[in-house]
Amino acid sequence: MKRILIIIIGFIVFFSACTSARYHLKHSNYDMATRTAVKKLRKKPGHAKSIEVLKEAYPMANSIDLERIKYLNQDGSPDRWGEIFERYNNLKNRQTLIKSVLPAKYSQGQLNFNIVDYDKDIISAKHNAADYFYANGQKLLKTGDKFDARKAYAEFKNVKDFYSSYKDIDNLLLTAKNRGISHVLIKSENNTIFKLPASFISSLIPVDLSPLNSEWVEYSNKKTNQQFDYYIDIQLNKILLSPATIKEKEYTESKEIEDGWEYVLDENGNVKKDSLGNDIKQPKIITISCKVRETIQRRDISLQGRLLYNVVVNNKVLKEVPFGVDNFFENRYATANGDLRALKKETQRLLDNRPVPFPQDMDMIFTAGERLKNVIRDALRANKRVPD
Repeated sequence: MKRILIIIIGFIVFFSACTSARYHLKHSNYDMATRTAVKKLRKKPGHAKSIEVLKEAYPMANSIDLERIKYLNQDGSPDRWGEIFERYNNLKNRQTLIKSVLPAKYSQGQLNFNIVDYDKDIISAKHNAADYFYANGQKLLKTGDKFDARKAYAEFKNVKDFYSSYKDIDNLLLTAKNRGISHVLIKSENNTIFKLPASFISSLIPVDLSPLNSEWVEYSNKKTNQQFDYYIDIQLNKILLSPATIKEKEYTESKEIEDGWEYVLDENGNVKKDSLGNDIKQPKIITISCKVRETIQRRDISLQGRLLYNVVVNNKVLKEVPFGVDNFFENRYATANGDLRALKKETQRLLDNRPVPFPQDMDMIFTAGERLKNVIRDALRANKRVPD
């Protein structure tokens, strides 16, 4: 079955390759029809069907580009030059492609096309496009708007793509980049009733902020002379600590074990014999049990807070992200009375445990704080585009 499927797929691929040029032509995809026909002719010069497709598709593909160029020039929009440059490049690249199979000879004659020099038009469009992008980028940069600076950066990148050393383009790119970046300060504060060390509160801010940074957003965890556009306030608002509790529970564990052997008796109470006349014996199964008193020491803690995303200029809150983490201290130990062989392995381990002192408040807070750092880090990463 698998072999048949492979054969069918291979046939479909082969059939598609043979008919794709005509298929693209039928669906008015003239550029793809041209490329597919040329590919076929390179492998099989003189392939009549591909030549017929090329004869029709190539002029139509060129006509579409030329008509679009004509319209753009008549419209006169100053931003037309980038597309005109692309259209002329299409014409030149397509012509270079078909030159590799021309003249194409087949039973009905020979196919050839006039070769056109597009270089002057390409150079002119390239220069005009660079001039437009440069001027438009400067215009956008003068507005003082951060998002316009990002648009200006894109325009200057277009110029750079055309000419690597166009005027002062490198300086303008740097200027637009600096003006377009949003600078975000992350800080933290303690709003709980607990007097916590400043080092603990500051440790809630991730040390490595590089995973948060993007092309236009840069995070910082230190106050500097840099003017910040946004700040994220990590607020620890609640610390809920339960009282220390001790609970006890009693239960019995039982198990069946082998305890020696016994004779197998028949219905009359006589010992059964095997085929050789020997007495038949079997393992003796007894049930053993053990009483267990288990003690559980437990104390719970919950740390709760929120991330506040704020705009510096007006102190507007962009987003509020709640966070929290629960943690607990637990110690279990047990005593037993009875046959210890009846105990499960887990219960046997409890017999080796001992009561321990309950952790103090700060110990509980610091332990839960380690988990909280990961929660805060993940929340920051999930919302890193909020200040974008």
